[in-house]
Amino acid sequence: ETLTLLWSFIVSIYCVGGMIGCLCSGYLTAKYGKKKCLLFNDVVLIIATLHTGFSRRAKSFEMILIGRFLEGIGAGIHMNAHVQYAGEISPKRLRGFVNVTCSVFLALGKAVARILGLRDLLGTEDMWNVLLSFSGLVALIQLLFLPFFPESPPYLLLQKGDKAGCLKAMKQLWGEGNYHTEFDDMMKEKAVTKGTKIMNVLEVLKEPSVYPQLSTMLLLLLSLQLCGLSAV
Repeated sequence: ETLTLLWSFIVSIYCVGGMIGCLCSGYLTAKYGKKKCLLFNDVVLIIATLHTGFSRRAKSFEMILIGRFLEGIGAGIHMNAHVQYAGEISPKRLRGFVNVTCSVFLALGKAVARILGLRDLLGTEDMWNVLLSFSGLVALIQLLFLPFFPESPPYLLLQKGDKAGCLKAMKQLWGEGNYHTEFDDMMKEKAVTKGTKIMNVLEVLKEPSVYPQLSTMLLLLLSLQLCGLSAV
């Protein structure tokens, strides 16, 4: 019974970390930018990987708990910052396509994890720590290549007010060209959002104007949980 309780806690602590990461992601991306958040997140995931990777050698379930908790925080931040960054650095004609690919690769990652977790592959007594550490490899690859990418143009213009940096980032991402249309769209967005207060979760829940959207989203998410996908 104690062992079952410990493993249940190890599984659940990931979701707790994910909730904390999601709640913090809005503030972090607005203050530090999506790129810095992703870099910080990669470091967190690598640290989490080291905890879970060495937990078997140290014979410490506490290390697994810490690692899973940190991985949850990383996943919560990543789910928001990565989608925003990928969409904002994409050319306008490809933005919708890129945003959709995030969901596709999320589902693909889950499928690959299920396959690797089979007892014939990495789901064995000797290899489970390698399976839990797999996400750190992806984080390491991103940590090596992401510094060569610029910060997203909308963040540079709307949050930092750096027009020159925004145009430089556009040219670096999309090549030489005339980006006055995109620049004007961002300036219009800045004018519309000027003075608008960023609401926290509780303030959003108390705002009557977003009730239809919240109801639709909750209905969709609750239906997803009840569709049998988790059981499958």
